[in-house]
Amino acid sequence: MPMNPHFKNRTLCRPVLTCLVLCLALLSQNQLPAEDKKDLVPASPVKGTDGGKPGAGKNVEIPAKPVATKPALPTVYAFTLSRPYGEFDRYPTDPAVFENLLINMKKSGFNCIHCIYRDWRLELCRKHGIKMMLDVLAWKGDADTDIRRPEQRAKLKPIVEKLRGDDAVWGYNIWNEKLEWFANPDGKNIDEYITMLKEWDPTHPIWMGTYRVSYANGPKSKPGVHAYYDYPWERGFIWHFADLNWYRNYVPTQDGVFGSWQLGSNYNRNSYSANTSIAFGQKALLWFIDGPFDAKGDVDPKHRFHHLIQIGQEMHLLYPEIGKIGRPDEVFSTPTTKWHDGKDKPADLPFQLKGFPKDFWFQVRGGEAVIGFFKYPDGADAVFVANHNAYAPQKMEFMVSSEAASKDLKVELFDREKGGWKIITPKDGAYGFELRSAGGDLVRVTGRIAK
Repeated sequence: MPMNPHFKNRTLCRPVLTCLVLCLALLSQNQLPAEDKKDLVPASPVKGTDGGKPGAGKNVEIPAKPVATKPALPTVYAFTLSRPYGEFDRYPTDPAVFENLLINMKKSGFNCIHCIYRDWRLELCRKHGIKMMLDVLAWKGDADTDIRRPEQRAKLKPIVEKLRGDDAVWGYNIWNEKLEWFANPDGKNIDEYITMLKEWDPTHPIWMGTYRVSYANGPKSKPGVHAYYDYPWERGFIWHFADLNWYRNYVPTQDGVFGSWQLGSNYNRNSYSANTSIAFGQKALLWFIDGPFDAKGDVDPKHRFHHLIQIGQEMHLLYPEIGKIGRPDEVFSTPTTKWHDGKDKPADLPFQLKGFPKDFWFQVRGGEAVIGFFKYPDGADAVFVANHNAYAPQKMEFMVSSEAASKDLKVELFDREKGGWKIITPKDGAYGFELRSAGGDLVRVTGRIAK
């Protein structure tokens, strides 16, 4: 992750995991690797540093019981462009160039930009349907909107207050590194800053990120979006589902949802990580780091992240639907015969994910997938089906139990190409569709008889 400038020379405070730990076999539903376990806080204090000089800050503890109000939550899935942040302005200062960037972002499936606030930028975001995630840590040059610095906080407050209820705003980004590295030049802790932002603007979520689950359960001010990064394809895939399970179980206790950073690599890996994460309830995704656009805001066909355009274009019509369905009530997996990378494996449940109970209303007859079960506000079932294989399509086939199937039962598949819903007609009592490699699809079920 991009380092906060206060810590660019800082060394790690704990030993790096050994290869033996990285090669641990399978994780249980709520179990985390040993390194992550020791990073969780049994009570609540989270260490910070004042950030004045690298490695020379004083420790600050978060109060045991901070006052927390229910947070605002994202209304749509955020597929976010982010350049290096927390220091100075990295985006075009020419409005025409910035507008060209927004136009090409929209065409490429991006719907959110993480940047420094400027009035004219927000109006251009509004014009082109791109939401702004405000960087509230930038402190260099004319950015000076760092909430941690009293003199800059005075400038930031009226900006945030006037953004209440503004639909062109996604929310605020308060941190993206290990939470124990949180830099606070004026000695306050992260809960205090989150509380400030929520008091100034209670209508937008706050992104609070960390590494895996490092002190993730320390802050108790309910930011709205609890986020993390792990880059499992590069660092060991054992972490991917462990982290997803942990956040899925934790964020309801904070009335929140979760998001993540993903390291840009290739289409299959990035599409797989995005879609399997959505099945567990992910609502926002930032790409590490930058995107497939040049200095003029045009699409760069030679950019190493050019494949993100294909992913964004496949997903963008689905973003509002993902925002409607909240957190999953259940996540189940089919047995698999292939690993995520397409290699052969024993036919069993991967990564000790939970299998489908025999009496569950939805049963898979064909295909290998991890599936999240959500609810629409009107009570309809939302079923997000994510391919377990990044390199092979699946012929998905499933049934709705006879006990759950009313005479008005209707099963629909979201049309990613055109938007809207298309009815799936059953054949021999089963419903089917093809799931692309590394992909995910949303199924809506109405008229189900609940137990």
